[in-house]
Amino acid sequence: MALDWALASAHHLAVFGLVAILACEIALTARGVDAVATGRIARVDAWFGIAAAAVVAAGVARVFLGDKGPAYYGANSLFWAKMAVFALVGMLSILPTLQFLRWRREGRADPAFRPDPRALASVRRFLFIEAALVALLPILAAGMARGFGS
Repeated sequence: MALDWALASAHHLAVFGLVAILACEIALTARGVDAVATGRIARVDAWFGIAAAAVVAAGVARVFLGDKGPAYYGANSLFWAKMAVFALVGMLSILPTLQFLRWRREGRADPAFRPDPRALASVRRFLFIEAALVALLPILAAGMARGFGS
């Protein structure tokens, strides 16, 4: 039981970290983004990837080492909905990541660099869609924890 608690705690902390980093990205792109900010945003986005990997690692550990076991998760439709939403968030995060890396490169080359406002608006749109989808994860998890989806 202690292992299950530790794995659940690690998983939840990783998810909360992911949410905090996503909120930070939204905040960092809210105002004028300049050459200095592009480097900061790219570093924060790298942490988003690390947090996502931690979510996956803790989640896989919960499936295979936790009290409920793989049979419970494999047969649960809400679990698969959670996996689909998380995968969609991952796919949607690719465009902002590529844009952040491009901006950082351009910001290093030109200290007066500022991203195109339309590109910035597009990135922010993706970030807000990611945030909306991430908000579904605890809803699905709460249903799953109460036996729905089995």
